Amino acid sequence: MAKFEDREIRRRGSIVGSIVDGAPAAAGSGRGRPKEGREIKKRVSLSVLPSLYEDIQKIAYVQRRSISDVVGDLMEQFRAGHEKELVEYKKIKNNEGK
Repeated sequence: MAKFEDREIRRRGSIVGSIVDGAPAAAGSGRGRPKEGREIKKRVSLSVLPSLYEDIQKIAYVQRRSISDVVGDLMEQFRAGHEKELVEYKKIKNNEGK
């Protein structure tokens, strides 16, 4: 029985043990890259016509950019052109909470 207890004590002290027991792993363990305070991209799935996708792919190739970069820039331009709607959305959401 002593072997089992010793193994269980070692397991609880390990990272695997903390995952199994549901406790967070020790912070600052020094493994991996440190977290940065930057925004992380969100992965989404879009449905587009194949002909449209092929043309965007060709344009991105000529510009030496990724399709993700091209679409991201277009979405940023769209957001900048619709600031009024964003402000109105915030007003609507604030009024719903009251």
